[in-house]
Amino acid sequence: MHLASRFRRALAIAAPALLVVVGCTMIGDQLTGIRAQKTGVQSCNKDCNNAYKALYAEEQARHIAAVEACQAGSEDVREACLEAEGDLHESNKESLSQGKIDCQNNCHRQGRGSGS
Repeated sequence: MHLASRFRRALAIAAPALLVVVGCTMIGDQLTGIRAQKTGVQSCNKDCNNAYKALYAEEQARHIAAVEACQAGSEDVREACLEAEGDLHESNKESLSQGKIDCQNNCHRQGRGSGS
């Protein structure tokens, strides 16, 4: 169970970072000689949404497996296990949601120069 706890913490930390990295790629104004247009922002937002959807599905699958593992445990630890898993699941979902928002916010900063 100690190994599972470490995995859960790592997932809770890595998922939002992965969402930002996978979902958004920062580009310069003149990278290809053409200024990034609104469609670039829309494409970036779509990438953010797709990454969020995939990571959310992974979290749901992880949660289901963890609940099944809790159910298979002894009666004296089952309730605590389920409660801890529920708390972790809610925390992971909040992290994923915030990662999606951060990713989308980064889309709106694409193509902006440094101003100097």
